[in-house]
Amino acid sequence: MGACLLLLAAVSGPSYPEGSSAAAAAKDAQNLLGLLLTMLLMSAVLVTGSTVALWTNQRLGQFAVLRALGVTAGRLRALVVADVALVALAPSAVAAVAGTVPVAGFGRRLLIERELFPAAVDLPSAGQTWAIAVGACLGTCAVAVLAALASVLAAGRVQPIDLLKDQSLALAPPRRNVGRLVAGIAMVLMLCGPLVALMVVMDLPPVLQGALVMGLATAVIPTLAVLAPWFVPLLVGPCCAVLLLLDRKAGRIAAAGLRAAPARTAAIAVPVLLAVGTVVCLLGSGATIGAAVQQQTEQALRADAVVTAEPGHQLPARPAGLPGGTAVAPIATKVTAPPSFYDDKPKPTRAWGVDGAALRSALDLGEQQGRLDELAPGTFAAGSTEATARHWKLGQDVTFTLADGQQAQLRLVAVYQRDLAFPSYVLPADLALEHTPAPYADRVLLRGDPGAWELRPGQRLATRADYLAHLRPRNVQDDMASRLIVAVVGGYALLALANTCAIAQRDRRSQRAHLRALGLGRGQLLRCVVYEVLASALVGTVLAVATAGICLVPLARAVGQGALPALDVPWTVGVLVGVLVATAVPAALAARPLRGIRRQFATGSA
Repeated sequence: MGACLLLLAAVSGPSYPEGSSAAAAAKDAQNLLGLLLTMLLMSAVLVTGSTVALWTNQRLGQFAVLRALGVTAGRLRALVVADVALVALAPSAVAAVAGTVPVAGFGRRLLIERELFPAAVDLPSAGQTWAIAVGACLGTCAVAVLAALASVLAAGRVQPIDLLKDQSLALAPPRRNVGRLVAGIAMVLMLCGPLVALMVVMDLPPVLQGALVMGLATAVIPTLAVLAPWFVPLLVGPCCAVLLLLDRKAGRIAAAGLRAAPARTAAIAVPVLLAVGTVVCLLGSGATIGAAVQQQTEQALRADAVVTAEPGHQLPARPAGLPGGTAVAPIATKVTAPPSFYDDKPKPTRAWGVDGAALRSALDLGEQQGRLDELAPGTFAAGSTEATARHWKLGQDVTFTLADGQQAQLRLVAVYQRDLAFPSYVLPADLALEHTPAPYADRVLLRGDPGAWELRPGQRLATRADYLAHLRPRNVQDDMASRLIVAVVGGYALLALANTCAIAQRDRRSQRAHLRALGLGRGQLLRCVVYEVLASALVGTVLAVATAGICLVPLARAVGQGALPALDVPWTVGVLVGVLVATAVPAALAARPLRGIRRQFATGSA
């Protein structure tokens, strides 16, 4: 968090020339760091809250003793607050002093390599760096205390009479607080509901819907965590049935532990929800849009070969023709549409300037209304996304701002469907040439024998099959930014998961000792421990799948992928393997189920 704040302060300080590459890189860096900081804060609140709740639930017996000795409820709550603050202060102080500058330096170099950070911007001065480090340390402690507020209040509700109840107070199901339920319902109605309605009802462009996915995920994940006391018991039943089918004896014991301790199950499920939900939603949105771009490109491309420019080169706006065939060279330009309901300050949008009849022979854009061969001076064609969102009708006159700043009134003559893989507007070639500074061809589409094309330096020729095979539909910078956020947040969640699984075994020593005394073998006891934590992780995975469905299904429908969104398979498999390791290994090591029966009883006192 300190490194993120340090980089954000560095990039926000200087002023940049308007329209320069440094200004664009600074804007990208601010967006990336802002989103990363938001995700880190959300992760800290969720993980800290669930972990402290588990830790507090395990100390209810100690709290009852303190209350019997005369400690007031207020004093007990103050002690819990002090414990949480001190536990958070030590590691945050070490991290702020020893890790802020090195991590910020590494992040700066990484972002500069990806053109996501201005190369001329250095880290802040020593005084500002120390101030940010101290602020990050104190802010971490404050976040920890606020996240633990519910547990602090629960500690004050312990009464001396609780000493006479079941000795295993930590296994008692948590109270379903009415205030928590009201807060969860309010989050559903005020955060999740409007965002889902915006994605489903409004005709937003797929790019905007993809941007909304992360916002919706940051609303859905905390909402499910707040409502966990109501969701977890519903999912525990099916998990217990699976355990009974998997292993009748050890599974029965593990199922009993799941049913008796929903607080422990929720504490393990929340980090799993955070890790898996973040990976699936954030990378799944990019994968879904990328799959749609790939599909549209494969369906549209009629050309036998495609000529593109090597990095650092441009194709001529009027290239030579193809002997015995046709060469179509769409001119790359930009236009700015008039303001609309969802975009009151529109930005320049990619467009092509090309002969409509020639383009139809090399590319099938999926015409829905009108025909591209009707493209003539004073007309234009638009993608269905823009036409639907702006409520344009065929034959309607629209005033555009062209690439050179001049305005032109054009009449809509065609609406095409495949506007995700290709530009949103198609203009007449002469209009694009006249109003585009330093015009160049975006690519050259060849119909005929590709071998007859005169390949010049700086040009790259690929057959249709090779072009589709090497197509990279996802933006490299956006892809890298998403993976960076996922790596940081997912890694944090997995570390928290491992810590929680180890803590969750703290109050189980006497239970394990008694199970060993009753004849349970070492292997059976190990399976009981592993079954229980994996079932808790399964609950979190199911909640993550629900989150992915809420966030990604509307996006998949909007881009024509049906009800099943695409996933980033390597990262999804990787995070699931990480969850498996982070749950089973720490729990098994902390439980020490392979100890002999005498050693179990020697350390088995609660």
